Amino acid sequence: MNKTEKNDQTTSADFEKKIGELQKLVDRLESDAGVSLEESIKLYEDGLKLTRECVSDLNAMQARIADLNRQLDIILQQPAGGEYNE
Repeated sequence: MNKTEKNDQTTSADFEKKIGELQKLVDRLESDAGVSLEESIKLYEDGLKLTRECVSDLNAMQARIADLNRQLDIILQQPAGGEYNE
């Protein structure tokens, strides 16, 4: 496994963890378990922070996919048997 693959797995794991944490916050806010107003506001703030981080992660993943697609386009435009140069 190379460094990029390891970073991708870490990023994916981090993203999944953030989504899980966000779901727990939502569940807590939606429950009628006697959450105080102050705690509700704190949970909401934490949820916004996690949402921003998830959107940022998704944007980074989208940029990576776009880069991979550009690389694929370059490969497909080369004559058969040609070498690929980034």
